[in-house]
Amino acid sequence: MCSTSKYYCRFNGNTEEINMNRKTTFALYFGNRGFFPESLIASARSELCATVRGAGYDYIMPDESMTRYGAVEGRVEGDKYAEWLLSQKGQYDGVIVCLPNFGDENGAIAALRHCGCPILIQAYPDEIGKMDFAQSRDSYCGKISIKDVFHQYR
Repeated sequence: MCSTSKYYCRFNGNTEEINMNRKTTFALYFGNRGFFPESLIASARSELCATVRGAGYDYIMPDESMTRYGAVEGRVEGDKYAEWLLSQKGQYDGVIVCLPNFGDENGAIAALRHCGCPILIQAYPDEIGKMDFAQSRDSYCGKISIKDVFHQYR
């Protein structure tokens, strides 16, 4: 039987000590593609926070005012998110990438290419009868595209 109270996680060649006295915490990332309605972002921010808490986990996320609509679109906003994530190092165990719409690949890679932790990519489904401009999402297509870019960057 092991008597140590220290636990370690190895990810991408890096080993880090895990604090077993706190809840698993996720950094939340919201992707955006500018021609989709911003209301999809606002509802996703609220819904994902409630879902993560409801599942018994904690979360951190940047203030909504850090980027347009509180989501990342493009490299400039991706760089802002990356700086914020770096300032939170040690406070999160993984990142949940939420795509309320297609999302932006350049912003995602700028934001997360050096995060050094597991990333879960979640895409909202489109709904039959809600495919007009105000409600269309195209998130699954964006998820495939972002995952392809992550694969290219290894």
